[in-house]
Amino acid sequence: MSQMLEIRHLRLVRAIAEEGGPTRAAARLHLTQSAVSHQLAELEGRLGVALFTRVRRQLKLTPAGARLLDAARAMLADLARVERDLQHAGSRRREVFRIAVECFTTYHWLPPVLSALAKDHPDVDVRIALEARREPVAALLRGEIELAVVSSPVRDRALVVEPLFDDEWTVIVPPSHPLAARPYVTVVELGREKLLTHDAPRSDVERLRELIASERAPMPLATSVPLTDALVDLVKAGLGVGLVSRWAVAPSVARGEVVARRFTRDGLPERWTAVYRADAAARFPLARFAELLRAPSSLIAPPRARQRRPR
Repeated sequence: MSQMLEIRHLRLVRAIAEEGGPTRAAARLHLTQSAVSHQLAELEGRLGVALFTRVRRQLKLTPAGARLLDAARAMLADLARVERDLQHAGSRRREVFRIAVECFTTYHWLPPVLSALAKDHPDVDVRIALEARREPVAALLRGEIELAVVSSPVRDRALVVEPLFDDEWTVIVPPSHPLAARPYVTVVELGREKLLTHDAPRSDVERLRELIASERAPMPLATSVPLTDALVDLVKAGLGVGLVSRWAVAPSVARGEVVARRFTRDGLPERWTAVYRADAAARFPLARFAELLRAPSSLIAPPRARQRRPR
């Protein structure tokens, strides 16, 4: 009996499901759209079951497709780990340790962390995975990165969550802006400004909407800026005000390039955590990395005292 499923089929199903259709999946897989459609039809013919159904010009998973997607993600992640393990065992190459920060492209804290880490782990090569910033937890589960720094809630039992430090949302403005003289910025005041934001996770967007609704204020028109430095530069140029995490823009605030003001009288707190897979801790110094990130030397003007919750 010939084998029905091949690795290319697993990658195909995962790409179509995660990209929402064959067009974007084709770009991800470096294939033509017709090749993707042909391979999908071939796979469904082999299995004798539909994996996707078309809904409003998008392909949606059928129950059989959802089951295959779960298996594909698990098997491809396992395969990637086996490949890395074998490569590491068969050579003396440096181990690649990939990290991502949720939403932001800010890594001002990285040099002191790397300097300290290199003393005990000189064979570890830390790399930044910017493409994982939108969904870092999903990237962790797929084996695409080893550690994520996030502020959104994480409840997956396959992941270890290390509390790092407390932070808060802050409104940044040029030093000459009228809001710079205010002790805090209200929802109504923010609604009068051109707002610049990062690519916020859904939990942050919902939290902001709930706050604005409670104040019976209109939702401000916001422009998403994917690069943190670019967002700060736009604010410096007077092209809008930013709503960001204080930690992400701490160096710019410390240099006096922008002024940070608390958002609402009571502020909107958040907690940053380091997240990694429990099964990767044996190969990478993940707990040590989190410990170094938690240290005062990795932070610039932290908004609150860092307190580690009891585990």
